[in-house]
Amino acid sequence: MALVGTINPTFTNAFSKVFSITASAASSALTISASALTLDFRSNPLTSGTITTVSGTPANLVISSGSTLGTVSAQQSRIVVIALNNAGTIELAAVNISGGTQLDETNLISTTAEGGAGAADSASVVYSATARTSVAYRVVGYIESTQATAGTWATAPSTIQGYGGQALAAISSLGYGQTWQSPSRALATTYYNTTGKPIFVNINYALSATGGHGCDFIVAGVTIVTMRNNASSSGNFPLSTIVPPGASYILNAASSGSISSWLELR
Repeated sequence: MALVGTINPTFTNAFSKVFSITASAASSALTISASALTLDFRSNPLTSGTITTVSGTPANLVISSGSTLGTVSAQQSRIVVIALNNAGTIELAAVNISGGTQLDETNLISTTAEGGAGAADSASVVYSATARTSVAYRVVGYIESTQATAGTWATAPSTIQGYGGQALAAISSLGYGQTWQSPSRALATTYYNTTGKPIFVNINYALSATGGHGCDFIVAGVTIVTMRNNASSSGNFPLSTIVPPGASYILNAASSGSISSWLELR
């Protein structure tokens, strides 16, 4: 049995162009807008490989006062701006990159209405003016900002970056444009990955020969590594993990012990 498929070879240079977006903070709200767009969207359903070309200027998306999008007070966040294909009309949506939402443009996404009442508070939810179900999308840019109080959009974004196609996936990949660094880190202190990319953390933890000593490495509230020794073991013990963009990470000591070295690929 042969598998037969067709692909519509229509190109609009969407991968090479950089999309123009704007974002501004006023009255404790964040307003996101985009210029006129012409975009190729994948088909819906996923079983078809054809594309649909849509043109238009989307309406502004307002993240209302009180809506945190899962951001953390006094910590830099990266909000990804998305263009949705709603039956031939381009609409804007936004999601916090720390939520781990798949954004490689090979899937369909569903959104939740922002609501306008300051209750859009999840990093793992894509928000738009009106809720949409299983629609094709394109990543068109991102916004970085640090707000003193999460949900009170009072400080102008530090970075507004338009993107085309898979540029976001390329520059957000682990190891791309990153170097090994030795940041100052302490036990029982929460840190945040504000780089906009995954980082790799490698730690050597010094254990004594007394039984019961060890540590727990926690990322985004999930215990990734638990280490305990017995009465006869001592020395430096390695632990490492990947920390997603925007995620918190902390090394808690179960009892006595110390950090011998802490390196981050960032």
